[in-house]
Parts: sequence; C-alpha cells; structure tokens
Amino acid sequence: MTDTLMAALASISGVGEFHPAGSEPFLAAEKRLLPFLGARPDYVGLVRPGSAGELAAAVGFARMHKLAILRLYNQSNVGARLSGDGKALIIELGRMNRVLEVNADFAYARVEPGVSFADLAAYLAQNNVPLLVDSGRDPDASIAGSIFSKGFGYTPYGDHLLVQCGGEYVLPDGELLRTGMGAMADNRTWQLYKFALGPYSDGLAVQSDLMIPTQTGIWLMGQVPAFRAFALDIDDDDTLAEVLEAARDFKIGNTLPGTLSIAHRDFDALRSGTRPRKAAWRLYGALYGLPRVVEIGWDAVGAGLGRLRGVRLLGEEALAGDPLWQEQSALMAGKPGVAAPRFAVGGFPASAAMTFVSPIEGDAALKMLRSARVATPQGDLPFLTELAVLGRSLFQTVYLPYDPAQAKSVEGLASAGARLIEGMGGAGFGLASQSPEFNGLAIEQMKASPLNAIQRRLQKLI
Repeated sequence: MTDTLMAALASISGVGEFHPAGSEPFLAAEKRLLPFLGARPDYVGLVRPGSAGELAAAVGFARMHKLAILRLYNQSNVGARLSGDGKALIIELGRMNRVLEVNADFAYARVEPGVSFADLAAYLAQNNVPLLVDSGRDPDASIAGSIFSKGFGYTPYGDHLLVQCGGEYVLPDGELLRTGMGAMADNRTWQLYKFALGPYSDGLAVQSDLMIPTQTGIWLMGQVPAFRAFALDIDDDDTLAEVLEAARDFKIGNTLPGTLSIAHRDFDALRSGTRPRKAAWRLYGALYGLPRVVEIGWDAVGAGLGRLRGVRLLGEEALAGDPLWQEQSALMAGKPGVAAPRFAVGGFPASAAMTFVSPIEGDAALKMLRSARVATPQGDLPFLTELAVLGRSLFQTVYLPYDPAQAKSVEGLASAGARLIEGMGGAGFGLASQSPEFNGLAIEQMKASPLNAIQRRLQKLI
C-alpha cells in the first residue's frame, strides 16, 4: 500500500519537493517531530511545496488517498498540526517564505506561511520601513503558524489573530479560497478590512484542519515617539492577586496597551540559567505614545502598582545587564529577540504547554494557580508557569517537561495534560491554546461541544 502511494505521489508533478520515507530530507524532518498524544501517525513521505498551487495539489492528493496531514510551517514547531491518524503525509511550508507585500502607509504586511517574525523584521530593516514586528519568544516561529494557533506577543499588537487581516487558504479538497475583501478581484482593502459581505471566514483556519493558509495579511505597529519599559517584582501569590486587581483598570483604560507578562521565578531561573530570585513573580510591561503621555503613565504606574505592599517597581537602570530583561524589553519594543530555549530540566530535554484563560481578577488568578499546582505535581521539578494579561483576559501557560525519546515520559505527559485539562475545567477555566503535543487531548475535550459538531459537519461538506 505504501509503495503504491509513494509511486503515485512521485509521479504527480506540481506538488513541490517530494521526499519518501527513509530519505535524508525525510529523516532530517523526522528528528524534530513531536509526539502527538492520542495519535499514532505512520508517515509515508515529506512534501515541501513552493507555491499555493503546489500546496493545493499536495492537499488534494492526501484527501484522495485518505492520508492524514502533518502541517509544519517552517523550522519552528509553532503551529504544527496533525489532522487524523494512521498513514500521514508531512507537508512542510518552509519553502513558501516570501514577504509578498509591505505597505508602510497603511501599516500592514502580506506574507507566505513560512515567513518567520525574524524574517519580516529583517525585511523591514533592510528596506528602511518604519514598522515594528510583534513576536512571541521564538523569533523563528512562522507568523501564520502563530496566528492560527492563537499565539501572542508583547506589544499593543500582541493578539496575533486580532491583527490578522485577509488571507488565502487551501481547503481539504485542494481548492484555493481567498477570504475577506480578497474574495473580490483587485479589491484594495484586502489587508485593511477583516470582513467581507456575509459570515467571517478566516476563523475557520484557527486551530483547525478546515483551511491551510498560503498567505496571510497582518497589521503592523508604527514606531512610537516614546517607549518606556518597566518591571515589577512581586513577593508572593497573594500580592500578585492585588497587582492584577489594580492592573485591570490600566489594561481596560489602555494606559498599558501591550501584553503584561508575569513570569514565575522558577520559569525565569530556568530560562536564564541563574538561581531563582527572592520575589515569586516578575511583571513586565511598557508605556507607549507621546513623551508627555508616557511620563504621565509612568507616574500612574508608580502610584497605582509600584506602591502596593510587597511590590518593587524596577526601571531600566535596576535591570541593566539582566538577559531576560533585555529579551523582554526588546520584544515589547517590537524587536524579535533570541530563540526561546528548550527547557532542559531534571533530565527532561523538552516541554509541552497549555494555556488557560480567566477574567483579570485576583481571586481567579489564585484559583487558577492552585488548580495548576494540584493537577501537575512534578516532585522536585520547578513550577514552570507564566501569566499574561492580554486584552480583557488573564492567561496562564503551564509548561510540562518531558523526554520525547522515552515512552514512559510521554505517557506521563499525557496523564499530566489530562489532569490539567480536567482540573482547570472543573475550576471554570477553559483551555485557550496548547502546544502541538496536546492537539489530540484538546480535540477530545471538545468532542461533546456543539461547536465541535459544527466543525465536523463543515469538514464533510468540503
């Protein structure tokens, strides 16, 4: 069966580079494949399309032969997604890496799915375009991969899905579809207005197998007259709850328009390779705008947050030389930093992550932290977590170290993930996003949902 499939695929022109199982490029790709919990894919080959037409041909072939698809955007695993089980075709989009358009007047870019945040930042710098790039901690991550896996960054444009606008996609049958105003020929507002007449369609590509992007638009932030980054050291969980209560008005009032990142000391110590600091939490934030506005905002932050008991407001001088500060302040300034390290801790070379969402409330944060600690006891391992205040919500990301080469470790990861979903769900906190390892567990959680039933019906219609 496999030989027949490979012969059929190899004979088809127009799918891009094809590499059968066992070939050198296939083995190179296989080394970075993640364990997809709840699925047992049997990879039959690797396709690397270089255009929308080649991607459409590869997807159409997979559909015809009932192959699952493992979608990889580029050399980063951000956004990776496996559709189905059994025999599967790896489709890696790294050759589709062109910046198709940048419009400085209207502050947007249109990129292919292999373009990373670092790629776009380099393009803007080389062409002297005065726009900023909002990136997560991995600058090599695909922009499209981050958008459609609900990734976020740290500037006021931190919600990557919110600032996505207009795209082109391959449907499961191999047909190409343009969404938004791009559905109309020569429409100049494709990357300016997110919607078209009728239902909004781009959402069908989010954490989904219904559409694979071939290009996407993204709004970019212009350079600001003044920027001031800061950090708060927060002694303990109870003080953190007070800070979140006070920070809510700063976020809703847009005094602090960027993402507030709140990192646990164990998480920061592991990333920096240093001993844990005394304060349990560190909040990173920034002010943007006209110099006088930033000055007023700084005074307000000092009065509203910096004077709370158990909190110390830190400026650039106090944090000079701190590598985590340098990374985070660069990200908040719209400059993608160094690649995020793997969490090599306690003998575990990798980590998987889940992100849950709650209101911006101190009590909710304490309840969410308790639920995470109870659901994921890790013995002597540190508590790897960070919070983020984005828009009108509080997110908690929990990292679970594991060894992908050890079956027992992967089984433990699956158990911990299931407990985490159950524990957080029982406390009222929904799963918002997850790293690729947990895609299957997330789908299992959604099986009883009417939303999942709608997606299954749409899949059958296409």
